[in-house]
Amino acid sequence: MEQKIREIEKTGAFWLKLWDMLAPSRRELKILFVLMLISESARLIGPYFLKIIIDKLTVFDPSEAKQLILFVALFFFSEEANSLIFYFRDRRVFKILIEIEYYLMTRAQEKLVFLPLSYHEKENTGNKITKIERGIFRISELMNNIIWEVAPTSVQLIATLIVLLFVDWRFGLSFAFFVPIFIFITYKANIELYPVRKKRHEDEESASGRMAQSIININTVKSFVQENREVNEFGKFRGAIRDNEKREWFRLLNFGLYRNLIIDLGRLAIFLLGVYLVFHGSATIGTLVFVITLSEKAYFSLYRLSRFYDRVEQGSEAINRFYGLINEKSDIINPKNGIKPKKINGRIEFRGVNFAYNQDSRPALDQVSLKINSGCVTALVGPSGGGKTTLARMIYRHYDPQRGEVAIDGVNLKNYDLYGFRKFIAIVPQEVEIFSDTVKNNIAYAKTDASFEEIRAAARIANAEEFIDNLPDKYNTEVGERGVKLSGGQRQRIGIARAILANPRILIFDEATSNLDSESERLIQRAMEKVTKGRTTILIAHRLSTIRRADKIVVLENGQVAEEGSHYELSHIHGGLYAKLLSLQEMGHVE
Repeated sequence: MEQKIREIEKTGAFWLKLWDMLAPSRRELKILFVLMLISESARLIGPYFLKIIIDKLTVFDPSEAKQLILFVALFFFSEEANSLIFYFRDRRVFKILIEIEYYLMTRAQEKLVFLPLSYHEKENTGNKITKIERGIFRISELMNNIIWEVAPTSVQLIATLIVLLFVDWRFGLSFAFFVPIFIFITYKANIELYPVRKKRHEDEESASGRMAQSIININTVKSFVQENREVNEFGKFRGAIRDNEKREWFRLLNFGLYRNLIIDLGRLAIFLLGVYLVFHGSATIGTLVFVITLSEKAYFSLYRLSRFYDRVEQGSEAINRFYGLINEKSDIINPKNGIKPKKINGRIEFRGVNFAYNQDSRPALDQVSLKINSGCVTALVGPSGGGKTTLARMIYRHYDPQRGEVAIDGVNLKNYDLYGFRKFIAIVPQEVEIFSDTVKNNIAYAKTDASFEEIRAAARIANAEEFIDNLPDKYNTEVGERGVKLSGGQRQRIGIARAILANPRILIFDEATSNLDSESERLIQRAMEKVTKGRTTILIAHRLSTIRRADKIVVLENGQVAEEGSHYELSHIHGGLYAKLLSLQEMGHVE
């Protein structure tokens, strides 16, 4: 009993969620519903004129020929009037459906790009794309069915019941008896199938995620000869989906037999009752034809309505998951009246910062208190997992500390407008993210209105123009997905040019020279020396040779500040961590 109550609550919540998502179209949908009431009610006029025509033909009187012709003409004009009403209704329908698909897709994309980094790091890319595509497809399909079938059919069913009761209450009673039984069977079938459908949608998202991962990492798949493994793993996901689909559809077909039986019994009851009434003179042949025509349409419409309900239940999980995505709450809250600085000096402070990626895991930052001076070069070094990259993410406010605070120019980052202060920061990560676009557009990503001269100037400072001029179309060369047509060093230099063009006050280099050949590293080092002047610069590095000239070096270990000072100071601390790392690198034990 409790399970049934929960399912009823879910059904009600589903329609509320759908109505919420369709907020921009509510007014149009209400007008459309009124048009449907008019158009579907008008459809009953034609069969009524047909009833009169048949009745007059069964007892034909030549003196009523003109009247008969009049009713034939009225029948024709009523059908033509219906066509005109449907034309204007359908124009509005197409407009609504196209608009719904447009704003749902743009809203989903907007939601994804504004969600914090933490969400994207925990959610598989393939899963997110599948949620959006499948959710919007199901909503579009649902709205198509509601507008073309459900709303007209519902109006038709109610009108049919009223007309049948008006013609003869026994016809109406017969119809009213079988319809609730049919609805109950349809509802019970879908309640039983809900867990199967939920599991299928979960498996479909997992399968899409697996496929996306195998394609994104295709170089690794091929390098380690794992093509068959990927095919087999994906096949397991699809096999589970196939088995669930079979179970779902076969059980639905079984319930379909019961539904067909109810409809056939209802049709038989109308027919036998009509014949009985005609035989006893209580109804005319025209009335019998009229009643059978209406009831046949109604029962056929009822069956279509039940199939629609099956499709609603089949797609409801996809729509619920899409709704969950577009209503995902961000754990980074942008203050309503946040400070929008016109400029910043770039002084950064960490005040007793604690942070863990998962609440129960080991802290990535543990009671970190640190000052980064404006206009200076500060290097963050230490063993892997020490908290260096996490510290940089905190400056961007990709994450908020669980305790303590991060401040720029003495103001807590939570008090700034999120996008107001981020525009003063730029980062060159270890793996620069390159768009499938031209070299020019990739550099200009940080400043879309940049002139070509500005783009070229940034490329020169980043020592990138040297290789750009050798590309087939120079700055207009398409670099391919994730920049596959460029080398690692070339991608890094485009990343530096992009950061230069942003003209940031705070510049972060996160392992920008790791995994590069000596020549690429030399070029990037020269570029870094040019762009760091006069800016607050943070260098995250494993290679200590790249940070010797830093104004201050901060050594992080296990999420804590172990040491800080200049290269000279730290290298002379006996038994110090920096001195130990420096010694290991000089001996070649670590890079």
